[in-house]
Amino acid sequence: MATESKTGALAALVLLVGLAGCGGQPPAAPQFAPEVAVQTARVGEVPLELTYTARTYGSREVEVRARVNGILLKRRFEEGSRVRQGQPMFLIDPEPFRARVAAARAEVAMAKARLEEARRQRDRVVPLFEQNAVSQSRRDEAVSAYEVALATLAAAESHLRTAELDLEYTDVRAPIAGLTSREQVSEGSLVSTDPDSSLLTRIVQIDPLYVEFSAPESEASFLRTALATGGAAPTVKLVLQDGSEYPDAARITFVDNAVDPRSGTVRVRAVLDNPEGRLIPGQFVRARVNGVTLSNAISIPRKAIMTSAQGEFVWLVDEQETVQIRPVQTGRGLGNNVLVTDGLNDGERFIVEGVMKVQPGIQVSAVSIDPAARHAEIEAKKGDDA
Repeated sequence: MATESKTGALAALVLLVGLAGCGGQPPAAPQFAPEVAVQTARVGEVPLELTYTARTYGSREVEVRARVNGILLKRRFEEGSRVRQGQPMFLIDPEPFRARVAAARAEVAMAKARLEEARRQRDRVVPLFEQNAVSQSRRDEAVSAYEVALATLAAAESHLRTAELDLEYTDVRAPIAGLTSREQVSEGSLVSTDPDSSLLTRIVQIDPLYVEFSAPESEASFLRTALATGGAAPTVKLVLQDGSEYPDAARITFVDNAVDPRSGTVRVRAVLDNPEGRLIPGQFVRARVNGVTLSNAISIPRKAIMTSAQGEFVWLVDEQETVQIRPVQTGRGLGNNVLVTDGLNDGERFIVEGVMKVQPGIQVSAVSIDPAARHAEIEAKKGDDA
C-alpha cells in the first residue's frame, strides 16, 4: 500500500507539472508514439567497485643484533642496499673466541684421556671382583670413576660446541633477504648482547610486500565471503602516487576477525610480488579491489534514475508499450551504474534515454539497448516484414 500511494503521488506530481505547462488544460494526446531506449532489469551477480587508501609494509621485518660481546671490526654491506639471506654483514673481533675454541678442544682431549684411563681401570677391576680378588668398594670406585669420566667428556664437548657457536656469531650474517637500513653501531665500537646495545641494523623483506588497508564493516564482509568460498581470491590493483598503475596485482589473503572500535573498520591485507623492489615499505597507494560480487542484485545506469520531491523513481514500459512511474530505492554507486535495492523486479523494462518525451500512461515505441534483446527485436521485425 505504501508503494502504491507513493506511485500515485509521483504520477500526480508529473500530471500537475504537465497541466501547469499548458495553462491548466489537459495535455493533448500525442499524434505519434515517441521512441525511447529501454533496458531490461536483471537480477544476478553485480561486480562491486571497492577502492581504498592503502599502505605498504614489509612481509618480514627483523632486527640484526650482536649475539656475542666484542669489538665491531667491519661492516660488509652498503647501507640501504638489498642483501641475500646468509650474506655477511658485520665482523666482530673473532680472536678471543678462537682462543676459547682452542681451550675447549684441549679440555675435550684431556677428558678423552681420562675416560680411556678410567675405562682401562674398570676393565681390570671388574674381572678381579668376579674372582673375589678385590673388594666391592674397589669395584664400585672403578665403575664410578669411569662414569664420571664419561660425563666429564660430554661436558667438555658441550663447552666446545658453545665456543664454536660464539666464534660463528662473530661473523654476523643476514637472517633474511631484504632491504637494509643504516647501521646502528659504527666500526670500532664495543657491542654486547645487552638489548640496549646489541642492535646493528634492520632488514625488511620487500618481496613479497604486504598491502594493508581498512575497509568498512559492511564491505569487509564481502571480502571475507569471497575468501571463504574457496575460489580465486580477490585481487588488488595499485595506483601509485604519480597516477601510474603497478603492473602486477596483489592477492587478498587476510581479513581481520574484529572491527576496530575507534574507526568502525576492518583491517585487510593483500600480498604483492615485488621482485624488482619498485615499491618499498611505508608508501601510500590507492587499492582497487576486483573479484568481489554482490549476489541477487540489480544494477541500472545512473541516468535512468529520476528524482522528485517524493524521492527517486524510474520510468517503466509495460508489455502494452505504456509508460508507468515506479518509485525505487538505490544503494551504492558502481561507476556509471547504481544498485537498486527496492522497487524494481527482474525482467521489467525501464527507460534509459528519451525520458523528456514521456509521461504516465502514454504509448511509446520502445527500442531495447540490450544487445541480445535488440537482436531478438530485429529478427522479429524481419519475420513480420516477410
